[in-house]
Amino acid sequence: MVKQAGFLAENLVGIAVGLGIVVILVSLWVADASRRTQEIEGMIERADLDAATFYLPLVVVPAQRIEVISKATLVQAIHESQVHPISSQALKLMHPFSTTYLYLGLSKTQNKSALWVHQERFGNTSNQALLDATGDLTLEMTNDTFCLGLSDPQWVYCHHRLPGQTHEF
Repeated sequence: MVKQAGFLAENLVGIAVGLGIVVILVSLWVADASRRTQEIEGMIERADLDAATFYLPLVVVPAQRIEVISKATLVQAIHESQVHPISSQALKLMHPFSTTYLYLGLSKTQNKSALWVHQERFGNTSNQALLDATGDLTLEMTNDTFCLGLSDPQWVYCHHRLPGQTHEF
């Protein structure tokens, strides 16, 4: 009987040690998974910022006219869009055959606000979310430059006026 009690005690200690090791491994796995999730979210945010930094010169450089417009003017211009503007101002870029608006907006299908691009080209319109942005949009314009900035994520894009481009603010 004493021998069986010893085996029972050894088995219980073995099970307890095994469960302890399993708990430690699971907690390490959970910590690693949450760290990887944060890294992936950071990489996605960084990729969005890189894409926006690449995209904006493609739209801004050929623009003939660059304007900062109010939210009311933007709402009149984009009519009934799928995206509701939430920024107090927007950037209007006029090209020879198209008009592009950059603004902070909230889509009916997304739960986060984003920097949106609304394009009207030959009568066709399109909306594209350039990057997720939950902070404020700031547009600063001088005679020679304009800067578009976001507070969350922190990001600033500046453009120096090129010959032939006009600014209105």
